[in-house]
Amino acid sequence: MKINCIPSLCLQLQVLIILASFSTNKVVESDIRCLRSIKESLEDPLHIFSTWNFNNNTEGFICRFTGVECWQHDKNKVLNIRLPKMDLRGQFPMGIRNCDSLTGLDLSSNYLSGPIPSNIAQLLGFIFVLKLSNNSSQVQSHLALPIVRISMF
Repeated sequence: MKINCIPSLCLQLQVLIILASFSTNKVVESDIRCLRSIKESLEDPLHIFSTWNFNNNTEGFICRFTGVECWQHDKNKVLNIRLPKMDLRGQFPMGIRNCDSLTGLDLSSNYLSGPIPSNIAQLLGFIFVLKLSNNSSQVQSHLALPIVRISMF
């Protein structure tokens, strides 16, 4: 039996089911690890990451980081990461996989180098907007991604 539904509604329902299956602490820790790995793995000549202070442990503290949008403003669960045109440099941040409910990633117009992982769709299981265009990276054109909006060139 096939169930028909609006794609965005189905995606939101899937995300809610997955979020409900995790304990709160595990979810929060994984998103904090994700953002910390991004900060540690990329050079930041414009000091964009200066707002990314991990010493603050209040609810929703990561939601106040530049470029980070959370599911709720007072919860440490990342919905989107938007860091276009920030002069960020380095390899594609593999720690991004720890943001397990991320739906949007925009690292366009930076200086990322090296290949984009061919398994990016598995690393970011709920991603439906991926913007990696205008980087130094040689984007692999053979990526098969079930993503609604993708911008890589």
